[in-house]
Amino acid sequence: MSEKGKKVLIIGNGFDLAHGLPTKYIHFLEFCVRVDLLWGFGVGDPNRKLSQKSFQEKWIDEWDMEDSIKDYIVNTFQNRKYDGIPPQQNVKIEDDILNELYNLIQKNIWFIYFKKIYNKCIKGENWIDFETEIRYVIQMVDETTDDLSSNLAEIFQVLQEKEDIKLQIFFKSFEERIGKKFITKCNINIREFRRIAYDDLEKIIRALEIYLDKFVDKIQVDKRVPEIINLKPDYVINFNYTNTYERLYDNAPVFHIHGNCDVNRPVEKNNMVLGIDEYWDKDARDYHTNFTIFKKFAQRIQKRTGIENHRYIKEIDKIYENNKERWTGNVDINVTHPDGVSYVYIFGHSLDVTDKDILSGLIGRDSTSVTVYCYDKGTEGELIANTIKLISEERLLEKVNNVPTKLDYVIQQKEIES
Repeated sequence: MSEKGKKVLIIGNGFDLAHGLPTKYIHFLEFCVRVDLLWGFGVGDPNRKLSQKSFQEKWIDEWDMEDSIKDYIVNTFQNRKYDGIPPQQNVKIEDDILNELYNLIQKNIWFIYFKKIYNKCIKGENWIDFETEIRYVIQMVDETTDDLSSNLAEIFQVLQEKEDIKLQIFFKSFEERIGKKFITKCNINIREFRRIAYDDLEKIIRALEIYLDKFVDKIQVDKRVPEIINLKPDYVINFNYTNTYERLYDNAPVFHIHGNCDVNRPVEKNNMVLGIDEYWDKDARDYHTNFTIFKKFAQRIQKRTGIENHRYIKEIDKIYENNKERWTGNVDINVTHPDGVSYVYIFGHSLDVTDKDILSGLIGRDSTSVTVYCYDKGTEGELIANTIKLISEERLLEKVNNVPTKLDYVIQQKEIES
């Protein structure tokens, strides 16, 4: 008998969130803020008990974070060691992993900028998207100059005329990063700016790896997603850095399209992709390549995480070409696809255009029937809109109106099973 279509599961960050894991960027940012405070909060205060009480009330009690992580931070704060006599004291923390994370975020342009953006622009929303904020800055600089030898101060002076609050915040953040007023004293060119910005991004990625592997992946999870628990896919395309699927389900080969967290490997072996989408149009993207390394497709090439996905697509297409009109057994052709069609299930992914080069190849094909799980009706509307950006409205309608449908949106169950 000829081989039938495959069953593919695609998971995004909503998969981890459905299991109660703190994997949003805001969770990581707020964790880093508290790590940073371990070295500075209450230093020089002779009343350590009062300092501990103040830290607990201000930074821990109302913190929306898993208890084991909160306890870890509190215990670390309480066990701080001190050199010197108040008020001239230095803190020593005997925790190698937190010391490494602390050093990664010190004078890091992106950490400084993310903190300022969160506090000044979007604090009430309790949300921040690192990729969107990185894209905004990089695109503005990239579109203002083609010459890597151009003086950064001159570029920033041009951008200041836009009177954009986020750009103003970034200018201040960069001043803090380099320790000088760059408008009048900065001799840094665009090439050096790119080096600083990318090196600091790599440090943020390593800090994120520490947070996810040493803290999030250690959280006990006792429940499972009902849509997935009995799915038994042939393979899983995982857009997350975490190993949640392997820990809780582990019934299929898992390919981490953006890399995975593993704090024990050498830093230079990190394969985690944290980048932005292509913002130049087709006629310009081959010319404007100064900041290509910030883009996801380039990082996938550099970190060798994108190849396996194309092998899956070729395998799916080959099965479809050999078996596309074949039905075996008693089937209802109004609800069951021919043998050659592969089934793709998407759970917890926003279908954002930053992943278009991966998702469009799986969603838009004749060889796939796609089910997109949605958190609620509002999310369903957003996912339909995002699908259009991936494959076009015309292609979406063709797949939705196929008999049986090849593109369906399903509201996910809210209760997860033990």
